[in-house]
Amino acid sequence: MKIRRLGRIVFIPGRKGSGYPFCNSLFIEDERKAIIDPGSDEALLKELASKHRIEVLVNSHYHEDHTAFNCLFEDSQLWVHEAEAPCHKSYAALLDHYGLKGNPCMKEWHDLLLGRYHYRERTPALEFKDGDILDFGCTKAEVIHTPGHTVGHSSLYFPDDGILFLGDLDLSRFGPWYGDAGSDIDQTLASVERLLRIPADIYITSHEAGIIEGDITRLAEQYLEVIDRREEKLIAFLERPRRLEEIVSRWIVYGREREPRFFFEVGEEGMMKKHLERLVKKGRVLERDGRFTLA
Repeated sequence: MKIRRLGRIVFIPGRKGSGYPFCNSLFIEDERKAIIDPGSDEALLKELASKHRIEVLVNSHYHEDHTAFNCLFEDSQLWVHEAEAPCHKSYAALLDHYGLKGNPCMKEWHDLLLGRYHYRERTPALEFKDGDILDFGCTKAEVIHTPGHTVGHSSLYFPDDGILFLGDLDLSRFGPWYGDAGSDIDQTLASVERLLRIPADIYITSHEAGIIEGDITRLAEQYLEVIDRREEKLIAFLERPRRLEEIVSRWIVYGREREPRFFFEVGEEGMMKKHLERLVKKGRVLERDGRFTLA
């Protein structure tokens, strides 16, 4: 992928095809210059910071691959969704949102978040909410609160440009990610369905495809079908009672054990918990004495 100008909105591709640990960024070159999700390419972002006075920094959500280079824009106003402001103000709150309380690998997590991803506590200048209009001058973006991935995950709609920034509802082959403490499968489904009702000519994702022109309905269907496939695999594995650790070790989401294990295990466990909670609520799975079995 290459840098692409879409009027006053400049698409900045993430390194390595914008796969984790990188994401695509947007540069708004308007009266009020802004960067959205500075997790793309440190060198390119440093160049922008040296050439322009970046007044605003927008984070679509708190995940480390989207905030990694917030540190390059310390003098910029930070704008975030109100539900996630605590994650920026407090490192302890961030860890709670990740669901890391009591995790045995906290040193590794500290090294990752504080070291590699440069997390620093910071007070947002603006806590936006669904329906708010972010004003950059001629360029206006409507906040579309799309929870499920995280509690405050937000997409951005640029109606005058016909552009919809999907964020981490990225229509990737991997499928949706919902492994944090506040993530939710049903909210993810509802958020994608809401985005499909918004008229746009160009869609921008945080990972993989980057820029998509034309109808995204089929891509969205395939993206959400991954949830059903994961659930089907989990149900098949529950042909006899299983403990949570057995289910996590099956690697239904990631397909196989991945390194670093401390990192991927948290995501695998978080998403399997969401499926189990959903199946218990539907009456399809029972939990007895720490084991899960089909009802």
